[in-house]
Amino acid sequence: MKVAFVGKNFKTKYSGGRIHAWMMANAFAAQEHQVDFYTNIKPSFADELSIYSGKEKIRLLISSIFFFLQSGKYDLIVLVPHLASKKSFIIDKFLFYPLVKRLKKASKCPVWYIDFESPNWIGEMVPGARSESAYEYSNRALQYVDTILSTTKEGMKYARAYYSKFNAGLNYKQLYLGINSKIAEGFVSSEKTRKVVYFGRFNEKHKNAGVLNNIVKAVPEGYTLLVIGNKDRLAPDLYQSLVNEARAGKVNLVFRSDISESEKYSELASAQLLLYSSTFEGYGLPPIEAQYVNTPVLCSAIPVLQEVNAKADFVDFADLEALKKLVHKILNQKLAPNELHNYVSSFAGFEQYAVNLNRLLNDISK
Repeated sequence: MKVAFVGKNFKTKYSGGRIHAWMMANAFAAQEHQVDFYTNIKPSFADELSIYSGKEKIRLLISSIFFFLQSGKYDLIVLVPHLASKKSFIIDKFLFYPLVKRLKKASKCPVWYIDFESPNWIGEMVPGARSESAYEYSNRALQYVDTILSTTKEGMKYARAYYSKFNAGLNYKQLYLGINSKIAEGFVSSEKTRKVVYFGRFNEKHKNAGVLNNIVKAVPEGYTLLVIGNKDRLAPDLYQSLVNEARAGKVNLVFRSDISESEKYSELASAQLLLYSSTFEGYGLPPIEAQYVNTPVLCSAIPVLQEVNAKADFVDFADLEALKKLVHKILNQKLAPNELHNYVSSFAGFEQYAVNLNRLLNDISK
């Protein structure tokens, strides 16, 4: 089968959605499908993630403005939507989404739409976090989409309610995303240190970075709190208060950004706990990645994280006393060997994900 992906990438920054699409492309290739990936730039993470069998079956087709000549016919097209912006509206309206329509017309094949999060979902969970205008052009494209592919059951529930307004004939499917388990596998048996990890994207409201003060207070004396995120994006007064809190509590506060896949898994694997305070996620890769390397996770108590992370603990990060209590409990608990790893491997290991994707493809094609 020949599959076309159409998706935008960025030179330096990337999101879970961009990784999602690239992992899916690799999973198709691992199942012996030929993949053409139409994009504007080579993904910054492409080499780190293209380490699986079949990677030679992926062909990158690059145009900064998404102007391409027809490149053969396809059996399936995968649309990777992105949020509209003032800078991108011309390309989105006249080139990016019309490319998908043109490829479908030429190939007479189905189109899958990767549903990261529908606007009704994030709007309910984090009011005002994102304008629905950011979905203007991707919503228009739904008229030539056949299947909405959501990552979680929670996401599919909202997808049905929202996307049906634009195309009543849509088919809805769900598939959990795999992680870069080939890299992660090398860290599964890592020795734990007195370290707690926190993931933060500080420029996004739903990542809930405002609870960092509570997190610093909840980490025990003598521990390192590694914050994976760009500290320059924190308000100066918040950053200084974190430094002061850490000093007072004798916590070693460390910030890291722009880390590689290997560095990320090394840090997660050597930690005793991952804290994940996001108040909204379409899926949430870090908790799954942490558990793959046998690191316990404490997450915000939101339905999507509870669906995917059955072995995690959950808390309201604004409740300092509850947070302290759970952090202490987790740091002192004893887990069965590979208990967390075995749980997430059942759906998030790359090889299993590729098999599940191919099974879904066959199911939809019937």
